[in-house]
Amino acid sequence: MTFRKENILVVDDNNDMLDLIQRQLKSFNYRTYKASSVNEAIEVLKNSEIDLLISDLNMPNINGIELLKYTQEHYPAIPKLVISGIPSVYNIVNAMKSGALDYLTKPFTSEELHKAILDSLKKRIPASKSPDLSLELNNANAYGNLIGNSKQIKDLIETINRVKDTRATVLIEGESGTGKELIARAIHFTSKIADKPFIAVNCAGIPENLIESELFGHVKGSFTGATESRIGLFQAASGGTIFLDEIGDAPMSVQVKLLRVIQEKEILRVGATKPEKIDVRILSATNSNLEELVLKGLFREDLYYRINVINIKTTPLRDRKEDLQSLINLFIEKYSLEYKKANIQINDKAIEVLQRYSWPGNVRELENVIHRLVIMNDDNITLNHIPEHLKYHIPSSDTIFKSLKEYEKEQIIKVLTAVNNNKTKAAQILQIDRKTLNQKIL
Repeated sequence: MTFRKENILVVDDNNDMLDLIQRQLKSFNYRTYKASSVNEAIEVLKNSEIDLLISDLNMPNINGIELLKYTQEHYPAIPKLVISGIPSVYNIVNAMKSGALDYLTKPFTSEELHKAILDSLKKRIPASKSPDLSLELNNANAYGNLIGNSKQIKDLIETINRVKDTRATVLIEGESGTGKELIARAIHFTSKIADKPFIAVNCAGIPENLIESELFGHVKGSFTGATESRIGLFQAASGGTIFLDEIGDAPMSVQVKLLRVIQEKEILRVGATKPEKIDVRILSATNSNLEELVLKGLFREDLYYRINVINIKTTPLRDRKEDLQSLINLFIEKYSLEYKKANIQINDKAIEVLQRYSWPGNVRELENVIHRLVIMNDDNITLNHIPEHLKYHIPSSDTIFKSLKEYEKEQIIKVLTAVNNNKTKAAQILQIDRKTLNQKIL
């Protein structure tokens, strides 16, 4: 029986150290790969099957901690061993938090290196054996399909409870994907008129030459193609709720008529001469800043105040991360049922990545990601299944901004390296006392 040699990637900006470790690894019968920078190491990881990463921490431009974080999320099964010439409590703790299994201080003996390698390789996690955290698919915190335990969601539910049985106009403002229509539906379907029509209209999705007819209806012969009279969406919503999404995109001609609808509670069909009374609650939503549009003359100020009796501002998902777990549960349950899959689980490492991501597309983006994950998996969702763009990425060295403390620490390390770790001499060069030097490298 033959055994495959383990492949070990060594990363250090000191070529002498790279050569020394490579010779030692070959004597232990390992196959070695070398990289003198983080970017080189990433290329090796992408193109080779690596069993263990050994990395220095203090490297120019992009340091070893960044590499650890990258490897932890993109290659979670690879164990990581850290080496450093300047040990500190800060570095050790940071390295361990970033996924390192062990920490060796230079200089180390061949025996110490070999033991650390053997211990690290024993801790490899097979990709198929990632620990799973079963999710309880429980929507007990849902309110009209609004999910979460955050203060923002609790305040939102309180607002809905206060306005749901009134006829006051409501303007829902917020970023795309934050659930504005969901809020409108919650207002309607938890109210006394839940059994009446709920009509959602995307004002940006109807051609300008048709929107007036679509909203208010038309009479036969009022324009080319009007072969019969038709009611509009306002009449269709009679007794219930009409939801005007993206109202900021409504043409000025329609804005004038909307104002009349709100003020007079009546509509005028295209081509008609006699108005018709209507009984409908009006909810509106926008991801635009209507106040700015008013100042630019693109939205009527009088209409703005008419639709904005009650104002609800949605909170982006990045500002209410405590709701993420409940939303993940909801979407896993929803799509597991849709695709007839039972016991779909997601592990804690995968959830960590989802928790850290900023979700610029908000809840809609999260739902799309979970939808895809459920389709592509039959039982356990692990870190390996999370889309690459959600995982940790190393920033370009051209765009890395560091704190003054970090720059100071880098300078101290350079001086210590130049004087062979002689702290007394380094302190003299830096014009600080030895006690201060020790404090700054912790």
